[in-house]
Amino acid sequence: MLADLHGRPGALRRILAAAAAAGADEIVCLGDYLEAKVPRRLHDPSRFWPLERVVDPDPALWARLAGIRRVLGNQELRIRELLRPEQVPADLAVLLDAPERDRLHGLVGLHGHQIRWSTGRAEPVGGPGEPGEPGEPVGTAADGSADGRALLVPVAADVPRVPVVVVGHTHQEAMFEIVWSDTALGGDAADGPAVGLVRPAGMPGPAGMPGPAGMPDPAGVVRTLPPVEPGRPVAVRLDAGPSGGGPSGGGPFDTGRTDTGRFGAATLVVNVGPARGKPSHWLLYDTDRGEISFQRAVR
Repeated sequence: MLADLHGRPGALRRILAAAAAAGADEIVCLGDYLEAKVPRRLHDPSRFWPLERVVDPDPALWARLAGIRRVLGNQELRIRELLRPEQVPADLAVLLDAPERDRLHGLVGLHGHQIRWSTGRAEPVGGPGEPGEPGEPVGTAADGSADGRALLVPVAADVPRVPVVVVGHTHQEAMFEIVWSDTALGGDAADGPAVGLVRPAGMPGPAGMPGPAGMPDPAGVVRTLPPVEPGRPVAVRLDAGPSGGGPSGGGPFDTGRTDTGRFGAATLVVNVGPARGKPSHWLLYDTDRGEISFQRAVR
């Protein structure tokens, strides 16, 4: 799985070669495989642009992408808005016709533009009470830090309530655990504490409702998980969330909870790094073993 190629044919070649060497049976691109050239400040859905002003024509790249399973990202949606249907060549039209989310052998894949990403404060793994760690400020994805404290954090209310969600969009490599409020700490949605990700000023609340800074997200607690070494497999449990060993006695991503709610107690959000750079980030999903691993293609 890859995301955020942004029209880089060299990066795609690197990842396809690395995936073939790893024995991958299927390639999935989680959006933003193309690049909309029109600046956002000039983006007006009521105005149409010449094709070459919207996207670089690249039939060779488009042909390669056509053979890859895809979900749409915000770049593809922008390109669709900026061109009349009659302007779109057939080989480009194929790439603009894809779902915005897909089920991928038990996982749910989407680009991630459907989710609000907070630069507020997140609760680290281990929960409150660990000195010096709760509420560490979270920076922007542009910081490029891999220490779990310079990341964009997903707003729980926008994340599908399924065991594992894989996304791109933020150009960061990270994993998060969302413990849903009706199961967090053994509480109940009706009478449990409103714990969760703190919203920064100006960020709307769930369902678009405005909320003041510091108001918890009532949907659930978002925790950043420790960085994972590239190439090291991480087991995922598709019935109730991540698995592997952790603060409650299991492996590093074992929440120690069981599936007590209708949709499960926790969701693992896996954020694939950007494919467009060098190294080119991608994710290997071993469906037989139920394992994922972060990968990087350098040549």
